[in-house]
Formats: sequence, C-alpha cells, structure tokens
Amino acid sequence: MTSAPATATAPAAVRAPAKIAVVGAYGAGKTSLIHAAGAATGLPSAHGTPMRDPAGGAAKPLEEATEPELVQLVVRRLTERALAEAALPGAFLSDGSLLHEWVYATVRLAVGLHPGPDVPYEAVRAGAGPYREVLDHLGREVLHRALSGYDAFVHLPVEFPLGDPVPPISEHFRALSDRLLLDTLERAGATVHTVTGPPPQRLAALTALIEA
Repeated sequence: MTSAPATATAPAAVRAPAKIAVVGAYGAGKTSLIHAAGAATGLPSAHGTPMRDPAGGAAKPLEEATEPELVQLVVRRLTERALAEAALPGAFLSDGSLLHEWVYATVRLAVGLHPGPDVPYEAVRAGAGPYREVLDHLGREVLHRALSGYDAFVHLPVEFPLGDPVPPISEHFRALSDRLLLDTLERAGATVHTVTGPPPQRLAALTALIEA
C-alpha cells in the first residue's frame, strides 16, 4: 500500500458556517484531529457510541458480530449520528460521516476483516448475499442524506499503520475501505478535500478550511 506524502494539502474554502465530515479509514486519525480542531475553533462535534453489543443478545465486540447483527449495529450508529448532528443546527465536525459504518460493513461482508494484499478492490464491489443487498439499498439512502447534510468532506488518507496490539482489521482492509469511501463520493459528484501530513499540519489545514 502506498502512503500519501507527508505534506499538508491546502483545501479550498467552503461556505460558512460549515457542516464538515472528517472521513477516512479506521485508525486514520479522525477523532484526534476533530478534538484538536474543536479546541482550536470552538466547533462542536458529532460522534456515536462504540459499535458493539447488539441489542437482544449477549454482549460482544464488533469483530464477533454476525452478519444480521452487523446490519443492526450499522443502523444503530446511523441513528445515533443523525440525532447527534440534528442537535447541532449550526456548524459542526462529524467524526466520520453517515457513510462510515456502511463502508465498514460493506467491505467486511465482501472480503472479511483480514483480506490479504492480493484481494482486489473489485471483490468489494462484487460482494453478494442477502445482507449485502440490504446494505446496498441502505447505502443509497445514507449517501443521499450525507450529500444533503454536509457542506464539505475532509479526507484523511491512510498514512501510518495501526497501533493496536492486536489489529481488528488488516492494513489491506483499511486500503479497501478508503477506496470504497472515495469511490462512492466521487461517483456521487461530491467535493472531497484531502488533508495530509503529521497532526500539526493536518490541524492547520482543517482550521484554515473552517475559518475561511
């Protein structure tokens, strides 16, 4: 997997007040950047609860959720995120976006949590099965709401490996997730601002976008 260059990309301005979704694969640094940007600008942020423990069954981590439980958890997070964002009528930062959980579930159902580097992106698009069909239709609704609900998408590419003692996903899963996210937004005609580099440079670029 090729990493993005460690430089900050100056994003174009968006209208203010802005509702900005900071997007990227698991472990890309979204939450840390949003906390720093919120402290620097005073903007509130929208989050969801940890994606685990499906209702109606035994408590379990996300990695152990079955296919129907995974869809249930996606719907839970979508509801939580929509409510959190609706409670912020002005400008805000979204940790991920309404698309985030949908991307995770789509890749997981297609190729599993630890696909090897030889698994092509086409395998994600070619995924099949009843729950995949449900996710595909759910994704259309989620994309519609994301495009109408955010003024800008700020993308953090995968630039460093996961630091988890036992990574819950493979590095290639992250790469596939990132590509599905960007591919979905590109096909929809959304404008995506890419912010790269170490944390201070990312913060400077996002702050400039917010304050433009």
